[in-house]
Amino acid sequence: MIKPVLISDITVLTPNDATGIDVCSNYYVSVFEGNIIYSGDSKSEAIREIETKSIEKGIPAEYDEYSGSGRILLPTFANGHSHLPMVLLKNTADDMKLEDWLFNTILPREALLKPKDIYYASLLGMAEMISGGTGASSDMYFMSEETARAALETGFRLNLCHDGKIYDDKGWRADPGGLANFKKIYHGAGNGLLQTSLMIHSIYLYPESLYPDLVAEAEESNVYVQVHLSETATEVENCRAKYQVSPIEAMANFGVFKRPCIAAHCVHLDDNDRKILAAAGVTVAHNPSSNMKLASGLCDVRALRDAGVSVCLGTDGSASNNNLDMYLEMRLASFIGKYIRNDPMSIRAEDALYMATRAGYNGIGFSNCGMIRAGMKADFQIVNCDNPSIWPIGDPLSAIVYSTPSSAVESVMIDGRFVKYRGELTTIDFEKVKAETKQSMLSINL
Repeated sequence: MIKPVLISDITVLTPNDATGIDVCSNYYVSVFEGNIIYSGDSKSEAIREIETKSIEKGIPAEYDEYSGSGRILLPTFANGHSHLPMVLLKNTADDMKLEDWLFNTILPREALLKPKDIYYASLLGMAEMISGGTGASSDMYFMSEETARAALETGFRLNLCHDGKIYDDKGWRADPGGLANFKKIYHGAGNGLLQTSLMIHSIYLYPESLYPDLVAEAEESNVYVQVHLSETATEVENCRAKYQVSPIEAMANFGVFKRPCIAAHCVHLDDNDRKILAAAGVTVAHNPSSNMKLASGLCDVRALRDAGVSVCLGTDGSASNNNLDMYLEMRLASFIGKYIRNDPMSIRAEDALYMATRAGYNGIGFSNCGMIRAGMKADFQIVNCDNPSIWPIGDPLSAIVYSTPSSAVESVMIDGRFVKYRGELTTIDFEKVKAETKQSMLSINL
């Protein structure tokens, strides 16, 4: 059993039910068996809640206290779109157009990956995300069993894709049995750390006949769908040439949006596309760094939100972003939103933080995370403000969104367990991971 924890005298930033952010000074947060059981301004009540729970469980009323002086506590970030094992391809395929980058460089290298490579690369990606305050991700890759193993060992939350299809000498075909078995093993594993979903990569990678089969497969297994959509102008043009409709309309026509869906990018949209996404309850994962680096375009997040679409933030993979830093994505999302609308109020600090936390957790299937409130899961990060980049703090909300470097994250808790504690990773042997991933990287860089 993990010992209860009391975080004392700390500034708390938490999303609220009105999609804003509450700033709470001199707060106390009690954690018991993976859950937040108190968040408020009374230390005596915070202690009393721990004592009451301990008595109910018949255990000593003992707890560890963490001083929050000079610190800010906020939910861990939920990365709405990632390809964790692509950390192996970091800094090796840059300054290229997306189509050339993907088909001529990335896919040939990925074909060389082995299960061991995926496992250690997943650990490396989780180490980076945890170090920067991210506690969950929606991840799209292959050999997902290895990423699941890494997540369970690390104590990291994932909505994890299964490929759900097979490619052989007969071409592409669905694999409903593989998806069903994957869900049976991993959905809800690790005390609910894992969710499962089906990967439908995009509108351009598969033959038309496969999409209805994939939808039927997702419906049969009752899982989420993860998909790339309308990332580039070329993708939209090609889709209109082939299907006479946009990628959003094509996926809707195939029935993809009948399932809870996380749609990455959604850069090139029209009003009808946004109406379709809103009506279907699709969550859009906005990836500002990747979109700019690949020159894919700038997503109009304000237009999506005004249309009623829930938007979260993602990093994409390290091969197209080169890091997994959600602090950077949050800041860029706000700046881009202001720039393309010529309006500094378009995406405010509270909008950016909400997208990085509560909207992300809701979108990827963890509705019991992303808020600092009694009854929610104890998933949070603690930022040490004794840092030249942050000081003087001024408005704590502005400080987090506009000034904080990811290196200022001091501690990270997921499901009531510190996976980073006062600057040190507690569940990942980083030196071992460095050695293994170096060998993997050398073996695949042609």
